[in-house]
Amino acid sequence: MVKIVTGDASSIPEDAVKKYDITILKHPLYFGDEEVTGIPPDQFYKRVKEGEMPRTALLPTVNLVNIYKKLDTDAILSIHLSSKMSGTYNSALTAAEMVKDKVKVEVFDTGLTTLGEGMIVLESAICASLGKDIESVKSKAEEVKSKVKMVLAIPDLNFLHRSGRLGKGKAFLGAMMRIIPMITYSDGEIVPFGRARTKSQVREKIKDEIRKDLTEFKAERLKILLGYTTDKGICYELEESIRKEFSIDELHVLHLNPVVGVYLGPEAWGISYYPVGG
Repeated sequence: MVKIVTGDASSIPEDAVKKYDITILKHPLYFGDEEVTGIPPDQFYKRVKEGEMPRTALLPTVNLVNIYKKLDTDAILSIHLSSKMSGTYNSALTAAEMVKDKVKVEVFDTGLTTLGEGMIVLESAICASLGKDIESVKSKAEEVKSKVKMVLAIPDLNFLHRSGRLGKGKAFLGAMMRIIPMITYSDGEIVPFGRARTKSQVREKIKDEIRKDLTEFKAERLKILLGYTTDKGICYELEESIRKEFSIDELHVLHLNPVVGVYLGPEAWGISYYPVGG
């Protein structure tokens, strides 16, 4: 059976990780010189709120090589965050070449991060569990990538600015205007989605986008991942609002991994959804 490997920047329900035997690689994480890789989210976000500044490091190629060699399989789909946002994809390509005599590794660039990446991983793992070959599983990943949408609401853009992924002017403007900036991804890069002054306005903008995508893809139902850094309640409010209008096949609320929190900061939340059926 095809095995699925991904990094901890993706957001996947814990029960699905166990059920589908998904291998999660941990990116190195630091506060200053102190390594805190694997720190529980509550502890991590508490320290961030207290003023400590975290940072991540590239996932070492040797870690990928070791994992690829250890997995008891003939084929692996290694699924990673956007190659335009991180060097992990290239590290995976290098590792795949180094183990090609032992195992076939296909490396997949989601062009996304966190919840969007997680949806692609989850659906690929479901496909693999049905006994499909590596080409079929990769084809499923491509199909989901073509339809999945991710929107993140990030009240404090300074964390994205410090990471080099957002200009200082945009971060400053968001704070000054007291708005909630919203982002999505296009061609593997962060792009503005919109802005709102209240959480309820964010919810309405997200639902407007869902309506549009259901029409575009002639779909009837949704699979959804909701995620938060520190405010769980906002995800449950969004879930309640969505369930009143849309047909849901599957929905999970996730505490976003600290590796993601480095870039999103406290109070951020978001959604990824995959239109299905027709």
